[in-house]
Amino acid sequence: MRKIITAAAFFLFVVISQISVAQQIDVGTLLEEMVDRSKLAEFPEPVFQCKQFSSYNRETIAVGEEGWFANADSSFFEGYEDVDGRREWIMMDVDGPGSVVRWWLTQQKFDGTVRIYLDGSDVAIFAATSDKIVGGDAITGRPLSNVVGWNGRNLYMPIPFNKHCKITYDGPNANVTGKFPDCHYYNINYIKYSAGTDVKTLTKNDLTKHSALIDQVQEKLLKPEENKLAVSRKAAGGKKTLKSGKSLTKKIKGAGAISSLELKIDSDDIATAMRTTVISISFDGKERVLSTVGEFFGCGPGLNPFKGWWRQVQSDGWMKCWWPMPFKKNATVKIINYGDADVSVELGQIGISDWKWTDTTMYFNTTWRSENNMKTTEPFDWNFVTVEGKGVYVGDTLALFNEAIQPHPRGTGTWWGEGDEKIFVDKEAFPSTIGTGTEDYYGYSWGVGGTFSAPFHSMPRGDANGNYTLPNHTTNTRVRSLDKIPFNTHLKLDMEVLHWQKIAVLDYAVTTHFYAVGTAEANGDLTPEKVQVKLGDPKVAAAEAEAKAKAAKEALESK
Repeated sequence: MRKIITAAAFFLFVVISQISVAQQIDVGTLLEEMVDRSKLAEFPEPVFQCKQFSSYNRETIAVGEEGWFANADSSFFEGYEDVDGRREWIMMDVDGPGSVVRWWLTQQKFDGTVRIYLDGSDVAIFAATSDKIVGGDAITGRPLSNVVGWNGRNLYMPIPFNKHCKITYDGPNANVTGKFPDCHYYNINYIKYSAGTDVKTLTKNDLTKHSALIDQVQEKLLKPEENKLAVSRKAAGGKKTLKSGKSLTKKIKGAGAISSLELKIDSDDIATAMRTTVISISFDGKERVLSTVGEFFGCGPGLNPFKGWWRQVQSDGWMKCWWPMPFKKNATVKIINYGDADVSVELGQIGISDWKWTDTTMYFNTTWRSENNMKTTEPFDWNFVTVEGKGVYVGDTLALFNEAIQPHPRGTGTWWGEGDEKIFVDKEAFPSTIGTGTEDYYGYSWGVGGTFSAPFHSMPRGDANGNYTLPNHTTNTRVRSLDKIPFNTHLKLDMEVLHWQKIAVLDYAVTTHFYAVGTAEANGDLTPEKVQVKLGDPKVAAAEAEAKAKAAKEALESK
């Protein structure tokens, strides 16, 4: 009997060991997951949390308390250590297992050294100035390490660790020196696995070992259309001129996943048509996608070309997306014209991939919310989305119209994007993701205008930034891969509206993307009336009149 038990125990040990090896996470498996389009629609296994360290102003303590909207989000750290005669400010300090998955930073000058310590080692695996670590080539090249705008530096190279990760900076601290050029802004997204998850800590040798894979991933990210899910069948598209209130509908029968969706629209006023034409997608009898066409594809208002990992908008008008959208029985794609003018709609063939529905499979969801004529007298939190249920958050597009009505000493107009993202997971009291500015969340910096494209973040339009030529539009979009955010019961993403000018007006339209179980619900508020609001409709005169009346009243009361 003893021999039998011993043999059985040995057999069980071998099986468990084999499972453990098969499930080990390292930089290679993370890179493979980054470009595996099928992974996004499955709830993560092993489970993890996605959180963020950042230089947000530490006066921000709790909702409703003084300091909740504190700005000046640079050079705040988790503490410091004195090492070999130098002071190292701690940017990140967390126990494992886990991985750094996205890192953004900017500085005016790159004094000092950033060091990455893993698993308690006193020797940093990487040590260089921050412009070499993030956006430079100290760890990897582009596009995993890239720079957009003016010094918006991004690193998407995963840095896994088993026991511990500490990141420090030994340069001048603006909050100590009192000098703005010493500012250091950073956001570090990391994932934290459950205790016992088998994660192999990154070594420099791993980068050599996986060099071919790193090159393949970089190439795939730059050629998204060539790296789609395999299509097993196609549903016919169609072309139709839609009069006001009319739609083009395509029904898909049988299980699978929409993995390629292409659309082109044309109108005498394409900017308006991109907002008033709406896409609706239902899976298994429930509408789960409802958005304006322009923001669904990440480029609106107007047709503004860009190329990212999940979507691409071409200069010839074709808009493409490759989100995996699984369904058990059927799906329906509908394009609706809520505008006054006719719109020509061409829906390309819809690519359908085979999909095995499992206990972890989730439905793709898109919501659209908007608010016009928002006053910026005081900062406030504006809700991008609130989701009740279980799922994974994977991206958003912010399209806004900036109507500042007074010049500012820093420019002819005023910067609108000082507000920080605040992401609450499962009704936590304090957001596990809190940032340093809207443009930082979208990967650029200093409110600089222009346009840029990168695999996971793009600015197809930036008229309202940088040169502050008013009135104008900005469109920022960010999608997620390894930095996706799982939630079990609830997700709330708020963005501070914090404008340089206290007498200004903003129009916001936000499209969010997430995967969720069938019973999940979200607070999209798209209506025909909302999408019919004229883009950039001037309200400046009314706002100026209101401001003058208020000033006159205050002057009268002060006498």
